[in-house]
Parts: sequence; C-alpha cells; structure tokens
Amino acid sequence: MSEQIKPNSINDVKPGEIGIFQTMIASGPVIVQQRDGVLKTLLVKHGDKPVAELKWKFCGGKLIKNSGLEENAIREAKEAIGVEVKIIGPLGDIILWQETPESGTEKPEVILLIHYYAEIDQEPTAGEEIKAMDWFAIDNLPIDCAPNVAPIIETYKKMYQN
Repeated sequence: MSEQIKPNSINDVKPGEIGIFQTMIASGPVIVQQRDGVLKTLLVKHGDKPVAELKWKFCGGKLIKNSGLEENAIREAKEAIGVEVKIIGPLGDIILWQETPESGTEKPEVILLIHYYAEIDQEPTAGEEIKAMDWFAIDNLPIDCAPNVAPIIETYKKMYQN
C-alpha cells in the first residue's frame, strides 16, 4: 500500500493526479449606477464568518447544473438582492487561487469568476444570505474588498465609461 501524500499547497500533486484543488465556476452582475451624483457599485458581504471578517463582493454565485452564465448571474442577483438585472455586456473573468478557501474546506480551491455589467431599475433589498449590502463610489472602494472587485471596476471604466 502506498503512503498517501498530504498536499501542502495548491501546486502540490499526488502521483497520478492532476492538481489537488477543488474548482468552482461562478457568475454575477456588476451593478454600477449614479447614486447621490456619484457613480457607485453595489457590493455585498455573505458567508459563514462574522460580518467583520467577510470581504465586500459583487453579488453572484456558483454556476448550477443546466444553467448558462448570464442566466446564472440573473438568478443569483434575484436571490441575493431581490431584483431583476438587465445584462448590458461582459466584463471579463478572473481566476482566484485560494490556499485557504473562505468556504472552510481543507483543499485549496480555484474559482473562475465571470462578471457582467448590469443595470437595475428597482431598489435592491438584502436576501437572507446577505449579511451586509452597500453602494460604494467606484473611485473609492472599501479596503476590505475581494481581490476581483478593483480589477473588474477598472475594466468597467475602460469599457463603459466615455
């Protein structure tokens, strides 16, 4: 019987295995609009940790079976913030490598996040999984954002601001 090797990092592999990380594909809307005369984006905090330990993120979530990426983003927004979103266009994707996943699992994970610029015409309300929700000026994002927020906002500025 061969000795099992416990991986120490996301780059370690067991003999005969390709990678040791779990993967997730997620999509969601990036809502940017004028509020109080300032261009702002809607961010949320959700997860199993106390709210002070959570990062600000765009709403969205993991891709479910038999769902397209845009359809998933629309569904996730409805669940998280209670509104219908209108997808305007793509904002690109980002891969996050997490040695210590927020989900609390032991295996490192890689998350492929697909973002869509979207509009809403209703006031959002936090769903049951949302612990905090707020609008932030796109030029003054909070320090405790998830690592995809600032780069995606920069992409939004390049693609959609005149």
